Amino acid sequence: MVLQTLRKGASGWIAKIFLVILTLSFLVWGIADVFRGMGATSVASVGATEISADAFRRQYLDQLQQISRRAGRPISPDQARAFGLDRQILNQMIADATLDEQASRLALAVSDEQIAREIADNPNYRRPGATSFDPAYFQQLLRSNNLTEQRFVASERQRAVRDQLLKSLGAGVAVPQVLIDAVGRFENETRTASYVRVTPAAAGPLAAPTDEVLRAYFDAHKVTFRAPEYRKISVLALTPATLAAAETVTEADAKADYERNLSRFGTPERREVQQIVFTSAADALAADEKIKAGASFADIAAARGLTAKDTDLGLVAKSAILDPKIADAAFSMPEGAVSAVEGRFGTVLVHVTKVEPGARQPFEAVKDQISADLRLDRARRALLDKHDQVEDERASGSTLAEVAQKLGLRLQTFDAVDRSGHTPSGDPADVPGGADVLSGAFAAQPGVETDTVQLPQNGGFVWYETNAITPARDRTFDEAKSAVTARWTESETEKAVEAKATALLDKAKAGTPLAQVAAEADLPLQIAEGLRRGRAAGPFSAESIASVFDVKEGGFGIALAATEPDRVVFEVTKIMVPPPDMDTSRASAELSRQIENDVLLQYLSAIQKEIGVKINDKLFAQATGAGATN
Repeated sequence: MVLQTLRKGASGWIAKIFLVILTLSFLVWGIADVFRGMGATSVASVGATEISADAFRRQYLDQLQQISRRAGRPISPDQARAFGLDRQILNQMIADATLDEQASRLALAVSDEQIAREIADNPNYRRPGATSFDPAYFQQLLRSNNLTEQRFVASERQRAVRDQLLKSLGAGVAVPQVLIDAVGRFENETRTASYVRVTPAAAGPLAAPTDEVLRAYFDAHKVTFRAPEYRKISVLALTPATLAAAETVTEADAKADYERNLSRFGTPERREVQQIVFTSAADALAADEKIKAGASFADIAAARGLTAKDTDLGLVAKSAILDPKIADAAFSMPEGAVSAVEGRFGTVLVHVTKVEPGARQPFEAVKDQISADLRLDRARRALLDKHDQVEDERASGSTLAEVAQKLGLRLQTFDAVDRSGHTPSGDPADVPGGADVLSGAFAAQPGVETDTVQLPQNGGFVWYETNAITPARDRTFDEAKSAVTARWTESETEKAVEAKATALLDKAKAGTPLAQVAAEADLPLQIAEGLRRGRAAGPFSAESIASVFDVKEGGFGIALAATEPDRVVFEVTKIMVPPPDMDTSRASAELSRQIENDVLLQYLSAIQKEIGVKINDKLFAQATGAGATN
């Protein structure tokens, strides 16, 4: 979303790290001790600062959409609550409110001039490729996010004041050297392991399952094969591509664009040009007469004490010559000609020594592409106006179908789509807006107006409605048989691989060398060197590498391979402890950040104990959809 772009880079790194650590700390310790009833419109308050239910819900839904986008599938409110997303966001907002309250108590402030300078200097608020701040473009960004300049500036001022407070506490923390050395040794220790990789092929083929076996598996895992909830969704997508078809581009328009942008369609003509600038027109004309009488351009330059460095412009395109009159003359003269031209800075003797013809595609070959580009460009300019028309129609009570018909837009209807964006046949449905639209559609009831989804990079807008709901249901065995067979095969294959790996491990632990174990199983023995904690290497994932560091030198173990369901049976053959003079700069920086975060967390906890934190349990549950009907 553009709003995320507006905020990108605005928050200090200390604040970001602090809020992450704060969230994790709250999740571990809980905040139940501050949950008490309060007013009807705020989910929480910190001192005199209140967090409204509307503000919390907006931020909650925004985070839910972001997570759905990253996951590539919609995350339901129930799943979000199971992950603790609602508590995380509330804790973040409580942290912000605590900082705002303390900043107010300390009378911290940021001037209008500083905020204006920060906004103007931030490249995220400029047009793509622009080097300077464009107020018109900035207003466009604000408008597309339903923000006023006053509201955004107030938000940035609030953020800047928080940063002042955080940076005054977290900077310059010294880390004890003994701690740095210990962490450095832990992080930089390396190990070498011999291993055997056990694959499904090594475990052997599975016997074909009978219907009785499959039915028993189906009965034991019936919930896995339930038909998901489906929803019928109407979607109105407004993008440059959807508007471009309605734009008219004449052949004259395309021809004019072709002439303006000839460099796009080939290589421009280039010429080697020399010039001598005269302050006196009479001197220039006299030199021109000498050349006509037989003197060379080089003779005139030498007589004036000029070298090639003073006269040569090089092999240049017409656009590279700054003076238009000189450029026109140089590119209209034949090769070898010399002419006196009245230029911007005086009379100039121009000499063309070489002509390199340009090459370009003919207009007819690129006409269609130029027309398409012009239609798309015009559609981009018309996008916001069309957006406002759609919003006006919706505000008047029109349905999306009525809006589409009146404004000549296309309304797409998806009769049945699940939360992951698939139809009942399992095919993906190409829903405009993807996870954002699906997440919102599954959170809404039929007939309820939903929020507009803005596509990334100002790519357009999507409006949607939930038309009907088909509830989830249990499938019959016959309906699910193919899926049951696939899932049973997957499960049994994993069990077979695990059993084979365990058998090999038992033989190695009983005293048989791992090389012999591998040979008897007709599997290759391989070696992984330089293994380090938390870093994937060879068949070991970043998570499974921990198994290698859980055993002593000469010890054996099993790890889940990076590619499931493979297993790795390994022996740690060598442990290498880093030397005392190792580079500990990375460990020092990381420890410093963690200690800074601890200081900030303690400071925040102290403030909250002093000024008080209250949370409205009932309103909090309603805002996340957990207790809307209670």
